[in-house]
Amino acid sequence: MEIDMNSSAGSSHGGSCGRDFVRSGPAESKERPAINKDRHTLGQTNTLLERGVDLERLRRERLLKVQSEMRSRDIGALVLTDPINIRYTTGLSVMPLWAATNLAHYILVPVEGSPVVFEYARAKFRAEEFFSDVRSAHYWQARFADQLAAERSEEWAAEIKDVLHAWGVSGFKLGIDCLDYHGFSALQGQGIRLTDADDPIQNARIIKTADEIELLKQSAAVCEAALYDLEQAICPGVSEHELLGVFYHKMLALGGEHCFSRLLSTGHKTNPWFHEAGSKLVRPGDLVAFDTDMTGPEGYVCDMSRTFLCGEEPTPAQKEAYRVAYEFIQELASMLRPGLSYAELSDTLPEYPDSYRAQRYSFVLHGVGMDDEPPFLPYLDDPGAVRLSGELKENMVVSVEFYAGKVGEQDGVKLEDEVWITKEGPVMLSLYPYEEKLIS
Repeated sequence: MEIDMNSSAGSSHGGSCGRDFVRSGPAESKERPAINKDRHTLGQTNTLLERGVDLERLRRERLLKVQSEMRSRDIGALVLTDPINIRYTTGLSVMPLWAATNLAHYILVPVEGSPVVFEYARAKFRAEEFFSDVRSAHYWQARFADQLAAERSEEWAAEIKDVLHAWGVSGFKLGIDCLDYHGFSALQGQGIRLTDADDPIQNARIIKTADEIELLKQSAAVCEAALYDLEQAICPGVSEHELLGVFYHKMLALGGEHCFSRLLSTGHKTNPWFHEAGSKLVRPGDLVAFDTDMTGPEGYVCDMSRTFLCGEEPTPAQKEAYRVAYEFIQELASMLRPGLSYAELSDTLPEYPDSYRAQRYSFVLHGVGMDDEPPFLPYLDDPGAVRLSGELKENMVVSVEFYAGKVGEQDGVKLEDEVWITKEGPVMLSLYPYEEKLIS
């Protein structure tokens, strides 16, 4: 593995407001080891001259991981309607945002062999290139079937049972992820034993294959380019909507797909966190905070956060909040290694001032892949928090994050980075520089 300890991101092209690109981060603490940074990234297109991502190997290995988890739970098949679960097991993605709420695109995954794809009728050709058994999807939701929802769902469930019988797994459990009332009750009416599909799917997704690691790097590269354009556009009078549009333009142009939140806020809207982009205009001295939540090429996420300053002279409160967030995620990232138990990590978290406790972020870290994924490590002193069992493992990728904002203050800072856990230790996949003016 080639590691660059002094890497930086971006290029030196101009921006709409002429901001200088911050190329170097703050000096590393003498008490904390530097975190490796990996800039070894393949091109987005395979050629005869350069090796790229092996997409067929990716498809095959992801499916085999899911089927291994199914066997360990005595599950004979999975009915998957969640677009991300479908994409993970098959590589197929058809109108993913629409399909997230409309049950017109689903698959049946056997514990051995190839899935049956039930596709939106006019889009079946998308799946037929890769799968031999592609059928028209049933539409049983009331929005499609009107008064025939119960009847149509029974027809759907009967076809599912027929396939299970043909596979010889009708006596085993059937895992389901997201169904409406009619779909769920129709499967029960067929006498099928139901169980949760999310458990085996999420466990399969925790450890990343080599191709998944590469796609996460490529998604980060797309995100960093879009962040650069966003940073260049920060100036008095630009709106939050416009800044989000700048990010979207470059992200889409480089093969990204969408963001699953709009967590971009400026000025007083940075405190507390979870305001979303609106028509507010940036003013001199405002902080601009953004959580990318970006779905990039091939559906792999880049989940990093950065906070910028509009102007040259930060306030002491802004600098303090930035340093608190920065030091927390740097120290946390440096701790991550295979074999570290979640319990030990929870008991040895980095310290931070009590004044930032009330509004800190919901989680210490979470997995990242085709979505925000397990583990979701909570602060144990939060109401209802549960101490997780298990441990960090090689080739997990997690996002470490912290929000620093005091109750009643005007400004808050959100920072987040993606960390790949290797046998040599943590490697930073998100390379976009920090705001030097806020931490120098």
